[in-house]
Amino acid sequence: MRLSTARRSLAGVVAGTAAVLALATPVSATAGATDVSAATGSGDVGIQAVNLRTPFDCGQVWNANTRTNHNPQNSVDFQRGDALNKNVRSSAAGTVEIVRNLGNTSYGKYIVVRHAEGWKTLYAHLNSFNVSVGQRVSTGTIIGKVGSTGGSTGPHLHYEQRLNGVVKRVVLNGVAIRYFGNTTITSSTGC
Repeated sequence: MRLSTARRSLAGVVAGTAAVLALATPVSATAGATDVSAATGSGDVGIQAVNLRTPFDCGQVWNANTRTNHNPQNSVDFQRGDALNKNVRSSAAGTVEIVRNLGNTSYGKYIVVRHAEGWKTLYAHLNSFNVSVGQRVSTGTIIGKVGSTGGSTGPHLHYEQRLNGVVKRVVLNGVAIRYFGNTTITSSTGC
């Protein structure tokens, strides 16, 4: 009897959370972006509690590109004409877990930030670092600068959101990035 009551209570919490997510208004995104309530399964509800933000200065407009041949497939490449040395900001509060330079291969210079509820974000192809391992960061802390290091062919930010080690489809500011294609997104981080 207790198990059945617990299941009903959990179902009520999940339904309530879904209702709150459905009321969320997307922040400044266009071209195929969708509200997270329609784009993620109930297993990704925790992303809303962490509220991952766009990793750029307030008001900057970026093209978020996704493609089936990307590695890993759910990562996003943020691009714009003057991307080189633009600030890269932490998507949420957390602790810097990795600051590494792989040289001319793979991610090149990259950072991983550990957030709440098993979430981590990865920022790759950086030109420079502004943080060190173990440092606590807030949402919007400048952690590095956009570059073209590693296996990059031009300045951009390779970005990943991971939940318990699994790369998930990216949700920023409550908006799910379009898979597969392009989403124009305006950063509201720090506004």
